[in-house]
Amino acid sequence: MNLRSVLFAVAIAGWICASAVGQTSGKVVKVRAAEPVYKVKSGSAVEAAVVIDIDHGYHINSNRPAESFLIPTSLKLQRVAGLTVARVVYPKAKLQKFTFSEKPMSVFEGKAVLRFNARALSSLAAGNHALKGKLTVQACNDQQCLRPQTIDVEIPFEVTK
Repeated sequence: MNLRSVLFAVAIAGWICASAVGQTSGKVVKVRAAEPVYKVKSGSAVEAAVVIDIDHGYHINSNRPAESFLIPTSLKLQRVAGLTVARVVYPKAKLQKFTFSEKPMSVFEGKAVLRFNARALSSLAAGNHALKGKLTVQACNDQQCLRPQTIDVEIPFEVTK
């Protein structure tokens, strides 16, 4: 093997490693509101949801991971004047054993739906509004964990009087 071939092989290996290191959880985790628009009458409440779609072969830690050093899935919703939001309810996690862990891990796979109630106070003007939030996740497969990422979430509401 000549020097050029060795340098080429080293360059390709470095590029592949850099690609894997640079991949973030947002590449395999997609987030959306469960409905295109939540309609709510002023003074009433509606159950809203955020759907997390996780690519096949990957999982994310639950909101209560089995180990304290693991990054939990967490949805933080911003305050909107005139809209009250109840605590986010996370789905039941799956306990799963992986080759890299000594004990089962608490994870979400496939699709996870986070639910919460939102109430439109009478002080909230009729019309279109958006509840914004930040979802923090860390996706892993059987061999590696990707860099954690915080993903912007927007849940649209239409308030009627």
